[in-house]
Amino acid sequence: MTVWEHDACGVGFVCHTKGEKSHQIVRWGIEAVKNLTHRGAVGGDGKTGDGAGILLEIPRKFFADYIEEKGLSISSLDNLAVGAVFLYEDVRSAVEEHIKKSPFKLVGWREVPVDKSAVGESALKVMPKIFHLLLDCEKVEPSLRELELYLLRRSIETDRKLGKKLYFASLSSKKLVYKGMLVAPQLDVFYPELLDERLTSWFCLFHQRYSTNTFPNWNLAQPFRYLAHNGEINTLLGNRNWMLALQHELEHELFGERIKLVKPLVSYDESDSASLDRVFELLVLAGYSPEHAINMLIPPAWESVPWLPEEVIQFFEYQSLLMKPWDGPAAIAFIDGEVIGAHLDRNGLRPSRYILTEDHILVLGSEVGMIDLSGRKIKEKGRLGPGDTLLVSPKEGKIEKTEEILKRLADQKPYGEWLEKHLKRLKDFVKDQIIDIEEDKELIRKQVAFGYTQEEIKNVLSYMAEEGKELTFSMGDDTPIPPLSEKPVLLFRYFKQRFAQVTNPPIDPIRERAVMSLRMNLGYKRNFLKETPEHAKRFQIDSPILLPEEFKAILEQKDFKVAWVPMTYPKERSYCVVELQDLAGERRITDILYDAMYEGATICDLRMGVEIV
Repeated sequence: MTVWEHDACGVGFVCHTKGEKSHQIVRWGIEAVKNLTHRGAVGGDGKTGDGAGILLEIPRKFFADYIEEKGLSISSLDNLAVGAVFLYEDVRSAVEEHIKKSPFKLVGWREVPVDKSAVGESALKVMPKIFHLLLDCEKVEPSLRELELYLLRRSIETDRKLGKKLYFASLSSKKLVYKGMLVAPQLDVFYPELLDERLTSWFCLFHQRYSTNTFPNWNLAQPFRYLAHNGEINTLLGNRNWMLALQHELEHELFGERIKLVKPLVSYDESDSASLDRVFELLVLAGYSPEHAINMLIPPAWESVPWLPEEVIQFFEYQSLLMKPWDGPAAIAFIDGEVIGAHLDRNGLRPSRYILTEDHILVLGSEVGMIDLSGRKIKEKGRLGPGDTLLVSPKEGKIEKTEEILKRLADQKPYGEWLEKHLKRLKDFVKDQIIDIEEDKELIRKQVAFGYTQEEIKNVLSYMAEEGKELTFSMGDDTPIPPLSEKPVLLFRYFKQRFAQVTNPPIDPIRERAVMSLRMNLGYKRNFLKETPEHAKRFQIDSPILLPEEFKAILEQKDFKVAWVPMTYPKERSYCVVELQDLAGERRITDILYDAMYEGATICDLRMGVEIV
């Protein structure tokens, strides 16, 4: 570990690559997360942590003994599903009403024994009661159980009467979460049953949290239901806005009319990792493989990787039409119960190292040395690079790495043919000739109207035009914040970075070109739960900043409708912005947008003048 990596979450997993179950795997997972304690944070009381936890396979022998001991009944242990439920109020009877309407049968509730003395005072004040919800899945086909359990959970979560009175850490027929507002060394003290030899699993995914964008609480401890995340999703606000906008387009034959239970798909009250987990979960339940889903959400810098085959580039270009990247530093460990894997963001700004032994034990995580493997023969050591994925498939007994995974994903469908037929690119429409531009006599007036200053023009814009990069300087900023300023300021000044964005490593102009892109796809965004040729029907521009000839090309192309939406209004009405009108009549701007929303619209301010704002 380096001094620069101590203030980030710790994440990883231990697994047997052939799928052999043992309690030792669980013990190793707990040992590993304890050795990542320095990556977490501790409250002022010295005992309350930001969060720690593990995710493991459902220990059926353990629950079989409990069911027998309590005189409960179940059709078969293979039909057992378990929910880890945090109850802030006793709403079990309300939950049972939802279960009665589902294809599942209630087996019983098990109060999880915990040692409250292990947690800090702050955590204890807000600690929920923790129960295991036991269900019989006999009437549901094995292939549909995770989906039906998800829909049951969503029916409970969206019940307004229940509100925030409970939280499902997990509800699955395959996996189980133990987590809390803890520091890692408290984990097996708070949950003493983690020391029970009957808790066996072929994997153990673990996480020690260092909270950045959200305050610690019991629900936001990790792992979540499908993944654990070290890093920050810096594009989070845009990602959430897109998810909430597109959730009304979602449809899938597996969900039918129950797709409405998906809404709201994400919440502004949860952490970035929680939102990412919810979208990842939905993609997997809709039929995407975990490795496909994670590469769709957090793609590598595919536009700048020289070794990528053409068909892989086409795969990622198509995926970019379905999903906006969830960008930011990210080391991800994920599992669907069948396969387990890890993925790194395009910048590779979080460590992810692994060791594979000759006896099929794979340890992957934020650091090396998390587990004492002395006496075991090491078969392979390595680390994930930017955009890399590693996948363990125990049923097939193999480990796949990035190149093999991406080739397999790219061969799933004819992505290249779909792009060739439907995707239109601005560069193919732009004429060779340059448009003569007359000098704008109103240029200074417009610059003032939009908040440009002499300093902005001389020191910032001139340097960017000459050098092709942003000016680096350090002068401080003692000016009023834009809402309180008496002078007009640029729109961009109203936006501020989050704490996690400010504390992330800066990207210099050289590396920025290698990992970032200004490419945009215009047009109708469709249901991302399916891949069809029609999803490729978009109009691609290489930058949102358009040259005059590019602007003209967009207006003249015939494949997509272009609508002019005036964003100006008479100066005398400048205090009545809500009543924005088209200059030609009394149409509200929202009416104009509604008319063109399905075909896309060009928002234009070219009509601004002395009497028009």
